[in-house]
Amino acid sequence: MSSEEPQSIRALFLRAERARQSLAATPDSNSPSYQENLLAAIATYEACLRAADQVSLFSPNETLDDISSGDLQ
Repeated sequence: MSSEEPQSIRALFLRAERARQSLAATPDSNSPSYQENLLAAIATYEACLRAADQVSLFSPNETLDDISSGDLQ
């Protein structure tokens, strides 16, 4: 992903969610392809987290209770 243009946090999140939904529909969680796709989904969620951290999306004094789940998308 580092060779691509930077993506928005929303685009990263949606990509990770699509990967998660695809994994949820896959019956064999022990297959090598499932494991590879799982690692890719985790990496995408981590990229989303890093992007949110880089833009200081949340202040250090905010807690999860301070953020409305409707505001997250």
